[in-house]
Parts: sequence; C-alpha cells; structure tokens
Amino acid sequence: MAEVRTADGAFVYVEGWRWFFRESGEGEPVVLLHGIPTSSFLWRKVLPVLARERRVIAPDLLGFGRSDKPRHGAETVAQLAERLSALLDRLRVERCALVGHDFGVLVAAALVERWPDRVTHLVLTNTSFRIERWRGGSPSPLQLLRIPVLGEIALALARPWMLAAALRRYLNDQSVLDRAMLAGYWEPFELGYRRTLIRSMRVPPFSADDLARWRATLVERGRGGLPLLLAWGARDPQFGVDEARELASAIPGARFLSFQQASHFLPEERPRALGRVITVFLERPAALPGLV
Repeated sequence: MAEVRTADGAFVYVEGWRWFFRESGEGEPVVLLHGIPTSSFLWRKVLPVLARERRVIAPDLLGFGRSDKPRHGAETVAQLAERLSALLDRLRVERCALVGHDFGVLVAAALVERWPDRVTHLVLTNTSFRIERWRGGSPSPLQLLRIPVLGEIALALARPWMLAAALRRYLNDQSVLDRAMLAGYWEPFELGYRRTLIRSMRVPPFSADDLARWRATLVERGRGGLPLLLAWGARDPQFGVDEARELASAIPGARFLSFQQASHFLPEERPRALGRVITVFLERPAALPGLV
C-alpha cells in the first residue's frame, strides 16, 4: 500500500501494521527514536536542523504516537527492533545513523545487536542500562498502573494537566512546556497509547539481562569502530550523567557532551544545539570532545 502523506508526516503499512513517521531532507539517512511516553513529536525541533544535510526519519514506534497499537499492548524491545528493521526496509534504508532518547536507545541497541551492519553511527541521549533506574527510586502514580482494574481506572481519569505535572519534573527550563508541546504529548493518550503504557508497566518489555547484554554490545561495537556519541542533559533526575560518563569511559574514541542546563528532555530544551552537535558528529566524530 502506498504512503499516505499528512501535513507533518506520513503513514505507511509494513507487515500489516500502520506506522506514522516524520521525514525531511536528502542525503545519508538518520533515524531518530523516541522514548516513553513520547513519540516522533519529541524530535520535531531537532529534525529540521539535521535535515539541512541529511535524510531524517523519525518514526512513532509501534504502540506509540499515531502508529498502530497492538491489542496486547506493549511489545518487547527486541520485537520493536525487528519491526523497525522491517520499516527501514520499506523506506529503502539499508544503513543509517541511529539517534535514540530514553527507551529509544534500547531499541537502537537491540537493532545494533541483531543487525550491526545496518548502523553507521550511534547517538545516545538520557537513558540507562541499569534496571533499577527504569523502576524508579521513589513512589510514583505510575505504580498504580500495575494493579488490575485500579490501573485502568487511573488511566481513564488521566487529564492533560496531570501529564504536564509529570513532564515538569524532567524539564530544567519550564518555559518550553507550552500548550502546543503539551497537546503534542497528550495526543497519543487519545489514540490508544494508554493500553501500551499499562501493558509495559505490568509486563516489562526488557529485563536486567537484556540491558546488560545491550550495554556489552555497544561497548563491543564501539571498540570495534562504531562511532558513538553520548549527549546528555546533565540535570536528569532519573538517568544521571554518571552512567553516561561510565559508558563513555569504557569505549575508546567515544564522544561525550554534557548539557549542563538541560534535563531529561534534551531534544525539547536544547534542540538546535543538539542538532548541530549530531551534525558535526556524523561528519567528523573526532571534532567533538571525548571524556575528560
């Protein structure tokens, strides 16, 4: 089935599933992967910066954003990586640079593990390979979602102002959270994302062993010559910059940049700076600093 274009992206069917993706630019491809609970909307301000010199694709992962939502809810990271590979085939992308944020980094790592030759460069932003950091160290309303019936009621009662309160905890610059941004992040909740979220809370899409294996894969591939950049919002309360430094130190040649005035949502707080840094990295990785 042919692509269906919209004002801000396109829909395409792959193996019976409908995907939404944003695309702009020409040249060597770069694929931007969002995290939880976001979508390709996360990258809307970074995409045009990169598109000046590259073909940039930002998909809504299956179960997220405007893409189809499987009835059973969230898929595992490994399944998402497999479906992403099929989407890249459909879009005629043989090899690409991958940029991941949060959960999107895990999907990128799983794809590198299974199809290492498809990835030319890898950029990681604000994520973790430690299971305890994904579980959270303090009580959270999200923990209610693990309880049958109560979780469904809680999500049914959720409102945009509640999402805004949750997002503020992960923003250093509160001014970026305007009505347009909140509307963009709330939209998936009206399109079936609640089912994905509740499933992921009850049946985690990855394990501690998965995280350890993917981290080892990145270290191995990095040491083998895969250009790797860690770009971090230093004020992230959940995914600390200490882990980024630790990972960068394990990979000779890895590039590392810490954005001191940004938190978890680096693509929201410093989109142009992040886009320029990624552009430089893709052209000349050695032009960026290593760990100091």
